[in-house]
Amino acid sequence: IEATVAVTPSETIKTRLIDGNTSLLRGVMNIFNTEGIRGLYKGWGPTVAKQSSNVGLRFMAFDQYKRIVTNDGERTLKSYEQFVGGMCSGCFSTLCNNPADMVKTRMQGLEASSRYSGVLDCVQQVMKKEGVLAFWKGVGPRLSRVVPGQGIIFMSYEQIQDAVEARVARRQ
Repeated sequence: IEATVAVTPSETIKTRLIDGNTSLLRGVMNIFNTEGIRGLYKGWGPTVAKQSSNVGLRFMAFDQYKRIVTNDGERTLKSYEQFVGGMCSGCFSTLCNNPADMVKTRMQGLEASSRYSGVLDCVQQVMKKEGVLAFWKGVGPRLSRVVPGQGIIFMSYEQIQDAVEARVARRQ
């Protein structure tokens, strides 16, 4: 749902604005004028794959990290451990799903419809023309944004969860 309602349109707009070196208003109006509302949903399939794997991998990695560090829940994580765990989960998910993100970005670009007949064609062309490492293009900038962000998110989540649980326990 998140990928459909929010992520695909915003990622399409971002990618198109970068490709076209244009302003937000002009870029969005161009999409609507040339492609209609459907233009906002270019790359929907790869975006859903990217978002789904991203979230799933992050929570799986954080859960495993938490289980290992706390010795199966014998103690709670310290705040710096929560932060490090979030950063590790962000790094893990980004490295694992960058191929889906790269394909998503290619499918959302201004020249996507003239370059690729679909997602499978995009994957095949990238593999043939650029090699397997091309699927990790852009991973550096993505890691620089995702890793600290996930550290903050997971630490915040754990801190809020602990505060809520403590408050509920006091009421009982």
